[in-house]
Amino acid sequence: MSDITPHNQEDNQKQQQQETYQAQPIIINQNNNNGKSNPIGIAGFIISILAYILYCIPIVGHLIWILGLVLSIIGLFNRPRGLAIAGVVISLIWIIFYIMLIAGLLFFDAASTGLEGF
Repeated sequence: MSDITPHNQEDNQKQQQQETYQAQPIIINQNNNNGKSNPIGIAGFIISILAYILYCIPIVGHLIWILGLVLSIIGLFNRPRGLAIAGVVISLIWIIFYIMLIAGLLFFDAASTGLEGF
């Protein structure tokens, strides 16, 4: 009992408190794809969006749209595929828009020529 004095007990309590309040290191892994990316899919996505902006320029808008579609389809074969899929979907929306536009023009052309005959 001689080596446990009030002074030693106080030091032991302080040391135990310091040990319990010691900060734990926090490790955050922000790199979920282990350094892999899909630059072709990203490029296809960005170019598909750019085609929406430049749709009013006839030749340039169409070429950019086709380039975005091709790059997005190539990007589907690499992982991660998220932006490549988004680029393909955006390009397919353009295809649907053009089909509806051509069908509408053909309908109005047929309707106008049909009225001229009377």
